[in-house]
Amino acid sequence: MKKLTEENNKKEGFFKKVLLSIKDFEAYILFAGEKTRNVMGYFFMLIIIFAIIVSLVFTYKFNDTIKRTKDYFVNNISTLNYMDGILDIDTKDSIINENANEIIQIVIIDTKASEENEKEYINKVLNYDSGLIILKDRIILKNSAITNITDIIEYKYSEIAKNYNIDNFNKEQIVEYINNTNIFGLYFGFFIVAVVYLGVIYSISSLLDVLLLSILAFLISRLVRIKIRFKACFNMSIHALTLPILLNCIYILINNLTGFTIQYFNWMYTTISYIYIIVAILIIKTDTINKQMELLKIIEEQEKVRNEMNQQEQQPKEKEQEKDEKENTKKPKDKKEDKNVPDEPEGSNA
Repeated sequence: MKKLTEENNKKEGFFKKVLLSIKDFEAYILFAGEKTRNVMGYFFMLIIIFAIIVSLVFTYKFNDTIKRTKDYFVNNISTLNYMDGILDIDTKDSIINENANEIIQIVIIDTKASEENEKEYINKVLNYDSGLIILKDRIILKNSAITNITDIIEYKYSEIAKNYNIDNFNKEQIVEYINNTNIFGLYFGFFIVAVVYLGVIYSISSLLDVLLLSILAFLISRLVRIKIRFKACFNMSIHALTLPILLNCIYILINNLTGFTIQYFNWMYTTISYIYIIVAILIIKTDTINKQMELLKIIEEQEKVRNEMNQQEQQPKEKEQEKDEKENTKKPKDKKEDKNVPDEPEGSNA
């Protein structure tokens, strides 16, 4: 496996970092030392890609829903009239359309509903993540993505008509309006809104996941007795979420197009990120131990070299010392020998 160097890490592109985040745990050592602005740039790029892909799927589903709704409206609703804030749809019974795979999972149409019926419809809609109730004087919307699970939003027709200067309309006018509407502009607007909405919501939820992962990484680093700064834990946590985010994107794509579901997918999403961060820390621990061992070996080698140099320096000194000792022992002996030699005659005795 090719190891990532610090110089290469600075030059790696986004998609290369994605690949390394998924398959190379050793790269997390260098991810930990990245600048925070670079890591955040990587994170938001990942979120933008996720939001674009998921928004394309939702736009496709929206297009399909619009087409089927139009066909249903034309073929099954005989008359429709709106006047003075009251909507009248000529149907014998209430219309209830339930589909958990749709953007709006349940749609109820009943312009002749009593108060008891309205309460019953509201309770029914609350069992879904999203729903729409069309009554004679108002529409009721439920969307758990923008409201609490038990919250609903009501819009009165009179207020909507006042804002758009609408006095009255009928079925034929609605069909004509739909046919003359710029469908591409409608879909493009829906796509942009979806990208912005998903980007904001998923950024917030993912940053919360990153924060929890960072705390976990910091605690584990202390348990295995290595000092890793919280900033480094934060950097690694962002990269640890790479695979879960991509898998979530793929799952949403498959789920919306085929209806295939995976039970406990959210648990799997969390578990994968935890595994990545734990393995990354253990690799850092191993790398630290290896570096310490290498340092000890270097110190031992340096000590050997130092000892050899000292020995080489001491050998000439020892030889010189031995020479001096020999000379010192030789001089007293010469003086002793001189005592046995008779003195030379002086003066007349010569």
